[in-house]
Amino acid sequence: MSPRSPEQTVGPDFQPDVPLAEVLLYGILNPATIIVAYMLGQRANERSKILIAGFGGAMAGVALLYIATLFRILDAPTLARAVVGVFIVSLVAGFVYAAIGYALKARTGGEK
Repeated sequence: MSPRSPEQTVGPDFQPDVPLAEVLLYGILNPATIIVAYMLGQRANERSKILIAGFGGAMAGVALLYIATLFRILDAPTLARAVVGVFIVSLVAGFVYAAIGYALKARTGGEK
């Protein structure tokens, strides 16, 4: 068996035209993710539903990115190529926003 040449190495294939910082920022600061996850977190009546609220927020964020891509707003057409990365970051951020909504509801005396 012959050794592999450097051209045959297997590794992640990063897209050079999609900066990772933008993927993180779109995922974390997406207004649809923040609003939907926070509101669903406040409506959750038990802690396990925070995960569902975070998922709903991430889906809303990806839908907003799709609409921005459709209308070619800012640099969304370029970023839409990395929508899976944006979804994963939005999912984690959505869990945090939903947990904040759930915690603030409990702190302000809302029903659990």
